[in-house]
Parts: sequence; structure tokens; C-alpha cells
Amino acid sequence: MATFYLGLSTSGHDPALALVDGAGKLVFAEASERFLQDKRAWGIAPDHVPHLERALAAVGFDAGRDRLRVASSWPLVKGDLPVQVSNAMLPASDGLWLRSLQAQAQANAGASLLRLGLASEMPEVLRFDHHLCHAAAACYQSPLQDADCLVVDGEGEVGAVSLFDLRGRVLKRRWRSWGPGSLGTFYAWLTMLCGFDWRLGEEWKVMGLAAYGRVLPDLQAALQTMLVVDRGRLRFADAATVASVRAAAERHARPPEAPLMQAADLAATGQAAYGHYLDLILQSCRAEDVPALVLTGGCALNSSYNGTVAGRMGYDQVFVPSAPADDGNAVGAAVLAFLRDTGADAIPDSDGSPYLGSSAAPRTLAKLQQGLGGLKATDVTGQAAEAVAARLEDGQILGVMRGRAEFGPRALGNRSILADPRPAEMKDRINRLVKGREPYRPFAPVVLADAVGDWFDRPQPSPYMSFTLPWQSRHRDRVPAVVHEDGTGRLQTVDRATAPWMTDLVQAFDRKTGTGVVLNTSFNIMGKPIVHSVEDALAMLVTSGLDAVLIEDLLIEK
Repeated sequence: MATFYLGLSTSGHDPALALVDGAGKLVFAEASERFLQDKRAWGIAPDHVPHLERALAAVGFDAGRDRLRVASSWPLVKGDLPVQVSNAMLPASDGLWLRSLQAQAQANAGASLLRLGLASEMPEVLRFDHHLCHAAAACYQSPLQDADCLVVDGEGEVGAVSLFDLRGRVLKRRWRSWGPGSLGTFYAWLTMLCGFDWRLGEEWKVMGLAAYGRVLPDLQAALQTMLVVDRGRLRFADAATVASVRAAAERHARPPEAPLMQAADLAATGQAAYGHYLDLILQSCRAEDVPALVLTGGCALNSSYNGTVAGRMGYDQVFVPSAPADDGNAVGAAVLAFLRDTGADAIPDSDGSPYLGSSAAPRTLAKLQQGLGGLKATDVTGQAAEAVAARLEDGQILGVMRGRAEFGPRALGNRSILADPRPAEMKDRINRLVKGREPYRPFAPVVLADAVGDWFDRPQPSPYMSFTLPWQSRHRDRVPAVVHEDGTGRLQTVDRATAPWMTDLVQAFDRKTGTGVVLNTSFNIMGKPIVHSVEDALAMLVTSGLDAVLIEDLLIEK
């Protein structure tokens, strides 16, 4: 009999499930939005029956023999906690809505086991502290033995910041903040002021737009009084100050129908204020004997800020996991369940791989080879990297669906759209013809891990696209499609041990063009999750400006 630990992200938004085996190895992790093709999957059960059934099959779970323990990413229902819903930034109605979704997810966690015949009554659910789940998930994926682990998000049980010590892979909380006051909420409010919607996950639009604006000193000074940082803990300023700052910021707000660039200065100023607050928090985190930082929680998706941390605040090394937001908490819950059940203290070591999700269905792949109507299919086994590199050199835009899907919100090579970064017009082509998104939105460069210092200032590993770094000025004109307005790029670093095919592709493209950089963006259109099935990939091919898709080793072209 084998034991598996099923971790569920039960926040009511960004649901996900994860499976850890009896040896403490993470064997599957996937966000519900991918399986359902429903962005952020608001209100969906993280153990959605068909999704859980597929996940269990993928890891070889035997219902007649194996044991399944269930764990959730919150200890209680948020509405039962002694924390008042605040409307200092977002409407209180949003907070009440979020609490109702979380209560539903918590109450129903594990119920799918009844439908699948894996339990005859509601199973026992191990329930863990929300920020502890964030920390456990991040530290599991991290290669570090010792680090400060900082969690910054929208809302925990009683506050939005927690600091943990990771020592010898053992986690212990050092402190947490109490009461309202949240950088996640601050950025959600900023997103709404810029004319976007945080509920749709549009914070990315603000980060990208910030590069086009200038920081307004008076507004920045005002925004930096809205929250108080006390020994790293975060809380709102007094009501009069908050009201005054809101009034000042709202004078710069962009109505959704107004030109995008009207909000560029507001975005730049808000991003600067966000960095100011996080700097103050980090100043209270550094332990004298530990120069490494694990940064997680939803705020760790702010790659623009993340790229500024290494070399400051006493931290030489910074690690951000592939899924730092609430979907990643499914991993944390599963890992913590393993530790509790086995009595172990130390978080197991891992290889850090984000390739933890579903693969293309073999039956569907077999059908593809039997005929595709007006599409051309070519088996490129053993030559896939060369075939794709040749088409990129010719100016084509390709989707790639190979191996297991990545866990986390950013494309990492297995579910990507790829292109040549050298033509300046390539960025506009992809945004307009393929992604259907705003023309200013940037794309990511893929570079070899051992070549980062040849292309970027402040070089550091970025395997999960978590860090935005400055391009060396001598290279910016070589790859304009992946150079953002402020001269930066949110890069992905690859090496043969962790991403062999993508490494082959970058090397093949370098041999053909003399440029060891490939443009990478997520395999989706705006407003939709990254593709999950073969059918999703083919639908994008025939309805967008993609020229071809590579599904495993089958190259399908228009």
C-alpha cells in the first residue's frame, strides 16, 4: 500500500491540487484554471472530480490498494476569524465575496473522494496555516538549506506578511503581521485605478505599463503614507490619511475606455511606492548569518521588484518559486501533510522542476497522425529543435506543447509561443495577431543559464521567469522584440539538466543566427489560461496568427 498526500488550494480563487508521494516527492501539481480553461477558476472546487481523477491516474494511484490523505491551505474559514473586512482600498463587498468563496472551498475540501469512491464518509482534512503553506511550497522547490523566507500577499489569517526561518530545511515562523494592511491589496487597488481589473489577474498590465511612465514625486510621497511598516509588520495608516491618499490617487485614475498611456505615470508611481514598502519590510528580515532570501506569496509575482533585490538588503541570493501565489499553496498543504503524517521535521529536497502537470493525451496524439484536414503534419523526432529554430529564423510564430505542463502562471518552454526576438515588429505582430492584447505588453527572452552575464546586468538565475533584469546596453538593438521600454527583460534561464529541449532550441537558434536568445510568451490568448489539451493548442493554431504548433514531436503547420 502506498500513501499519497493531496494538497488543495482552498482560497476560493486560483484553486489547484498537488500530490506528494510517501517518500515526500512532489509528483503532480496543476492549477484548476488550466484543466477547466477558466481564468482564475473563481469558486471552483480545487478537487474538481474529473481533474482529480486525471491527476490520480497520472501518478498511478490504485484505489483498491493506496491511501490518500487530504490537506487544505487554510486552518479555518476566514469569516470566523477575528479580522474585520476593510474597505480602505477595495470595496468591502469584494472582501465579503472572497470570504464566501473561501468558506465554500474549505467546507467542501475532500468531498470529491466520495464521488470517486475513495471514501464512504467525508474524509478527515488536515488544515494548515495559509502563510505556512506559502512558505513550505516555496522552500520545497528551493535548493537552499538555509534562508529567510518572506511571505507577502493579499491576506493571511490575521495579516498579509509573515517571516519564517529556514534552517537545515526546517521551517519556523519568526513573526507575522496582524490586522488589515496589505501590499497585495495595495496593488489590486492600483490595478483598478489604472483602469484594469485585479479579479481578472490584470496586475501584470500595471507592471508592464509602469515602464512607460514617470514617477510623480508628490503622488509617490502620498502613496508612501497610506501604509505603515513597523518592524516589518504592515498596517493601514489612520482613516484620515488613507482617505486623503485615496483622493489624491483617484485624481490620476484612468477610466477603462481612456487611452492606456493615460495611466502610465500612475503605474510607474504606484510601482515605486510598492518597492518602497517592500524595501522597508525586508530591512526587518535579514538574519546576520543567512545571506539568502526565499520570497513568496502573491506579491512575489512582481518580477520588476524581484530583479532589484539581489545585492541589496544583505541578500546575495534570492529565490522565488514557480507558483508563489495561492495556487502554489496546494503544494505547501501536501508537503505539510507528509511532514505531519510521517513525523519528519525537514522539508524534503527536490530537483526544483516546475514540470509537474498534465501531458498531451496519447490517444489524441495518435488521432493527429491519422490526418488533420487542411493542416500539414510532420514527425520531427530527433530534429524538433532544429526544425523549430529554422522556422523562427524565417519569421514564423510557433506554439509549443511538449512534455508535462509547468506549474505556475508563466510559460517556461513546455507550453509556450516562440518567435525570433530580432525583428522590432515581432512584438506588435504577436500582440496583435496571436495574443490579442495591448500593444505595449512585453515578451520574455530565453537565454542559457551560463550566458546570462553575457546579456544582462545584475545576472542571476531566473528559471521560472521571476526576475526582470536590465539588458546590457550593447545588446538592446540586437533583440528589440524582448527589450522592454525601460531597457529590461523578464528572462527565463535554461540549462540541460532542467530544460534540455529548450536548451537545444536556444543553441540551434544561436547556430543559425548568431543570437542565443529566443522570444517566449505563454501559449494562450488574452483572458484565457495557458492551453491544457491538444484540442486547445489546435484551436489557437486555426483561430490566431500562429504559423504552426509543435505537439510533442509532431509539427503541425497551416
